[in-house]
Amino acid sequence: MVREEYIFDPNISIQREQYLTNQLLAYNQTHSAALPIEHVDPSPLQITVLDPTGMVLGGLVGRTHAIPQWFEISIVWIDEALRQHGLGRRLMMEAEREAQQRGCRYARVTTSDFQAPGFYQRLGYILYGKLENCPPGEAVFYLWKNLHAKNA
Repeated sequence: MVREEYIFDPNISIQREQYLTNQLLAYNQTHSAALPIEHVDPSPLQITVLDPTGMVLGGLVGRTHAIPQWFEISIVWIDEALRQHGLGRRLMMEAEREAQQRGCRYARVTTSDFQAPGFYQRLGYILYGKLENCPPGEAVFYLWKNLHAKNA
């Protein structure tokens, strides 16, 4: 149905978001046999590294994704004084183990060139994309990993 007049509403509406989600899911179901019949909301996954007093030394924030079998990592941070001592590796291993227990087979992460693309690559993550000048003069790297690979 084509109309001459439209309203583009920037106001946030949970109901509209749910409607749009349901419409996209219905469309996807008719076009992809790989998607599950029932929609599963993303589940948060958070692991925090604490010292014995409870002070936060680092952590990871992510989610086991609504796209089946994917673990999406949003934030990884370790206190600078504790880097290069294996704490980040242990944190990632713990998060990947939890994601696998939730049924995930793959993980993905986005990082900047001034952050840690080499760190993720040493953990078996594979570069699948790079966006230049985001922010200007920098680059963003998109990496993924098969959590069931022999060297995972």
